[in-house]
Amino acid sequence: MSWIRARRRARPAARHGVALTALALLVGGCGLLSTEEDRNRAEELAEQVYPGELRVVGARTLFPADSGSEITFALRDDPEAFVRLRVDAERDRCEGGAPCARALREARARGEAAAAEWRLLRGELEHCGYEVHAVRVTRDAVAEPWISAPLSNRNLTGVLDRLGGCLERYSRALPPAARTGRTAVNINIAAPEAVRSLPRGKQGDPVLLRKSSTKLLAALASGPYHAVSYAWRDGAVLPGSGTPRRVLPFEDNQEFVRAVHTSTTRWLRRTHPQAQVVEGYSGIWSLLPGRLDRQRGYVLYCEGPESHPGHRSTGGTRSPRADRCLGNHALVVTVDLRGNLLDEPRVEHDVREGRGPLNLPPLDG
Repeated sequence: MSWIRARRRARPAARHGVALTALALLVGGCGLLSTEEDRNRAEELAEQVYPGELRVVGARTLFPADSGSEITFALRDDPEAFVRLRVDAERDRCEGGAPCARALREARARGEAAAAEWRLLRGELEHCGYEVHAVRVTRDAVAEPWISAPLSNRNLTGVLDRLGGCLERYSRALPPAARTGRTAVNINIAAPEAVRSLPRGKQGDPVLLRKSSTKLLAALASGPYHAVSYAWRDGAVLPGSGTPRRVLPFEDNQEFVRAVHTSTTRWLRRTHPQAQVVEGYSGIWSLLPGRLDRQRGYVLYCEGPESHPGHRSTGGTRSPRADRCLGNHALVVTVDLRGNLLDEPRVEHDVREGRGPLNLPPLDG
């Protein structure tokens, strides 16, 4: 009879599962219908404002973050540009609640400006010998181009200087409005083997849409790469300011941080047997100048239980939060790519007061 009782117990769960499935189908179905209505409205709008010039190539619902859909257009006379517009057919409104005709004109202007910047950026980098594999397109700019190059300690300075010169020419060729307010230009450098089998995107989509697809960007970021930041000053990139850093996928970075903490704890125990490294602090790491195999960063620690904020030496109780080591001291450590210490750490005392914010000095100080 046990199988009968088990079957009876399973019936409510089964009914609950069916109900959830039906609800999901209902919500999904409504989303599909809503997106179709938004797409139809966008096509009608495009024909009214730009007859025969725009073609819908994509539509995605904004639910549950917002109502309406994001519609993507290709331009008849520009195979590289795309236009994105938020449309809510049910509420008869578009981007930001603006009249739809005006919103479409503004969206097209942004799309054409992004395509012009893309061509300028791509042209300058190709002139330097680097193919642009991907970019990130924001509302106001084309950013973070991805290139590939074999990097080593021997060629690092030369590559950074050459890229800096290309980016300086790119920045000076931008329209004045596009140069205002920028503080840096970032470029990502992948290893050559990382770009051999990238997703190509849908044929017929605008070039810039394919080059900025989330699948492509995720594929490039799925392995180690180097991100280089160039300062922007007086309306242009400073060519000699390139500062590279090593970027790892999440799991690889966690493994690296664990190795750093292990080697640092081993060093600390020689003079501070009670010391505790703050495991939750992963640190900000920078490559040593001219080196790709040496990194410097901070490791936080507490000398012992008595140094924890909220610690009571006699009697009473304390909460786990009050007893948790946040790190009131820091070590500046230099490590290899595996997280092993390479020299004696530098101690920085009292980098945090109580449970307040960190006050870390510059790494090269």
